[in-house]
Amino acid sequence: MPKHAILFVKPFCLFLPFLLALSLQAQTTPDTTIYEVADYLPYPFIPSCRADAHPGWNLDSTRRCGEAGLFTLLANNILYPDSARRGNLQGTVVVSFLVEKDGQTVQYKILKDIGGGCGPEAVRVLTALNKAGMRWMPAQLKGKPVRMRQSLPVRFRLQEALPYYMTEDGDSIYTTVDVDMQFRGGLDSLTKFVVNRLEYPAQYRDSCKTGIIEMSVLLRHNGELSVLNNLDFNNLGMDFQWQAMRMVRQSAGRWTPARYQDKPVGALVPLRALFKSDRPGCAAANDRFDRAMVLSNEATALLNDNKSEEALQKMNAALALDPNNAELLYYRGTALLNLNRREEACKDYNKIHQIMGITWFEPIRRLMCGW
Repeated sequence: MPKHAILFVKPFCLFLPFLLALSLQAQTTPDTTIYEVADYLPYPFIPSCRADAHPGWNLDSTRRCGEAGLFTLLANNILYPDSARRGNLQGTVVVSFLVEKDGQTVQYKILKDIGGGCGPEAVRVLTALNKAGMRWMPAQLKGKPVRMRQSLPVRFRLQEALPYYMTEDGDSIYTTVDVDMQFRGGLDSLTKFVVNRLEYPAQYRDSCKTGIIEMSVLLRHNGELSVLNNLDFNNLGMDFQWQAMRMVRQSAGRWTPARYQDKPVGALVPLRALFKSDRPGCAAANDRFDRAMVLSNEATALLNDNKSEEALQKMNAALALDPNNAELLYYRGTALLNLNRREEACKDYNKIHQIMGITWFEPIRRLMCGW
């Protein structure tokens, strides 16, 4: 029975509410003990580290995976404080916190600090991860979860950021360049090229399918083009994806590679392919899509101004017009998350997974919403 349940009884049993209230209070008195010894210590729970998803794994395997996942999240989210950077401060910060029986973390304390704002930054990220929905497996004593304090070392190390990263296929993709990659004739020429070369699959013209496929295009130092991945926001299907990639291949030879330190280097450019049928019977579908995109752009501007509530209203209107648009669902989920409405945000994030399958967004979805 929930703690705040309302007990309804008949008038001739007026003595029962008092007895039931006493019983309920006795059963739900919270255990506020903080245990120092347990059979199993707490560890970070990362949904992708679940033992049942990895045949042959045991508790130690799950724990190691969870700890590695946590340190990756910390490394990706910690912002090295400027004062620490200017003071050349490096070292290990130790933060302690209480792992509650439900896996939440509270009562953060800095046990060891190196100064320069590093201690508060470590607490900030740990607090943000908890608010975002990351949970710990609580300590176990005699088969039951118990509250226990945990200490965590967080390493701060200064290192010069590389201007590139390596892909699994061995390509160097530069994120810092002196000159951006360019399409011959500039942006207007690229827009005309996409409009003129992109073909709507003939067999689907009467379907009135509308949508956007966004591709991540790699232009290598020697001018070769590759599509590393594509995001089919409206689940248009393989025929549409093939036409989008065909258009990219036709643009080969029209690009100038990016340059870094006076040398051509590989770099990425996002390229969006918009599909709308030219059949007269598809005018209404095209109009709905266009109005949804206008509302989405207005909502994005509001989000950038931290006006999440107003942005949410715009996104609701956009999704009423185009309910299965994963891009719009992502923006609305973000607005809901900014308003601390995580359960509603997860509904949108989970629908993205249903529409698009596994994408770049999957680690974020699993962290926020579970497996």
